Amino acid sequence: MRPLIQPIVSASIALFVSFSVVRAADAPASAPTTSPVPVIDGIVQPRRPLKDAIADAMAFLKKGDDGYVPGTLDGPLAGYFTSAHVMTDGSPSSRKFAFPARQHAYFIFTFLHYNKYSGEAEWLQRAKDLGDWNLAHSTPSDAAWPNLPWAVWTEGHGGGSQDKDATEPDKAAWFGKAYLALYDVTKDERYLEGAKKIAETLVKKQSEDGSWPFRVVPRDGTVRQQFGGAPVYYVEFFQLLSKRDPNPKWGKAYDRSLKLMIARNVEQNQWGTYHEDIKEKAPEYLSAEPMSFTADWLFRNSKDHPEYIDMGRKVIERMEAALVHTSGHPADPAPAVSEQAGFQHMMPGHTARYCLALTDLYVATGDKDAKRKALSGFNALTYMQSDAGLFRTMFQLVNEKKPHPNREDWYSQHLYTVCHVLEALPKLPELNGK
Repeated sequence: MRPLIQPIVSASIALFVSFSVVRAADAPASAPTTSPVPVIDGIVQPRRPLKDAIADAMAFLKKGDDGYVPGTLDGPLAGYFTSAHVMTDGSPSSRKFAFPARQHAYFIFTFLHYNKYSGEAEWLQRAKDLGDWNLAHSTPSDAAWPNLPWAVWTEGHGGGSQDKDATEPDKAAWFGKAYLALYDVTKDERYLEGAKKIAETLVKKQSEDGSWPFRVVPRDGTVRQQFGGAPVYYVEFFQLLSKRDPNPKWGKAYDRSLKLMIARNVEQNQWGTYHEDIKEKAPEYLSAEPMSFTADWLFRNSKDHPEYIDMGRKVIERMEAALVHTSGHPADPAPAVSEQAGFQHMMPGHTARYCLALTDLYVATGDKDAKRKALSGFNALTYMQSDAGLFRTMFQLVNEKKPHPNREDWYSQHLYTVCHVLEALPKLPELNGK
């Protein structure tokens, strides 16, 4: 991997370089073509202001509303409710499967952040609608694993993709955090109760070693796959729930899951299967999403536990060795992050999440190298966006020779990008041009 920080380039030279970059999707089929991008003081400069990119991204999302009126769930719904995919022009995909527990939760966070950022009330309503939809579409209350949002939703029912008839408890914990975020903003007790119902199920099913199965059939409790998932989701969910409802049960689940996360992910570097559409993988299989989230949680909680800094750095270093690329893409030499070991597509959402972890490392330690990498990566997102406003899922494949013309885009990568930029803005005012 090439080092990110280049020799300082003078402003006059940097500004001479054209902001017009050949994007991977538009490159000639013969070879991946890249053009120099502006680099000032070791930081890749944006193609255009990030605030404009974010505004266009949210306007793009509304193109998939397809008759949906925020606040109305008994009529047409926006494409992101029941489809994971979005067309390049913003119209909804005809493919009717989605990943509610993980992706809807993420969308809720994005909408809440954008509501606060923009002052536009409709985004709070969109967040509430997703929360309400999942309250109404969780696993049955009389199931062996009750009241959990489904990891996959296919053609009007729970399950599908590689989960088949199962769901993923770690993604339910992640959605529990979204319920808590909705409760904090609205004070609507339904969301707090939704989070507590998830917690009740999880507490009863936690093993002595602090783990939960990765894939389990909600109806009867059959375990389809034991190892995998993101322990950090349990850690943060029970941490946040304990602050709002100081029940000793939540604290015990937190302690056990934290011990598991440190042992499994930090000390042993074992991660395994994470995504809903991926078959079972070996424990050493790496995915960028849980790794970034784990490092970020460690950095954010390091004030009371200074040892977490080295733990988080260790996770980041493993990512950088296998999944972070500073060459071979149109925003080179900025970092671009590929999704997982077996699917080496660099994507904007994964890049933004890694940069958020670097941002929190900088906040915790003052590490200027981490800050420069984070700024370069966030600025690089502007090169990953289409003219229509879409943050393109398949930005660039590692060592790609012939760009594929008909790749699908995902609502998730688009909105993940927005979410993490908005989270980073208060910590990195330079992203606002300040």
